[in-house]
Amino acid sequence: MALFKVTTKRLLLSGGKRLEAGMTAEVSFNGSTLPFANSTVKAEIQRQFKMKYNVDFPVGYMNGNELKVEKL
Repeated sequence: MALFKVTTKRLLLSGGKRLEAGMTAEVSFNGSTLPFANSTVKAEIQRQFKMKYNVDFPVGYMNGNELKVEKL
């Protein structure tokens, strides 16, 4: 099981909810890369941002272009 650090590259806005540039979340995944096409992965990223920052940001606005992923 690998741990990944997901960081927002820029300000993300959706319906009055915002993720500032540089916000991070840690996500574990059983693989060597973090697949953004997997809806379970997106839901886990959303859950981690909600737990850490209390922002329930929509999953549809999260993609590989907006987020930087580092394997820890």
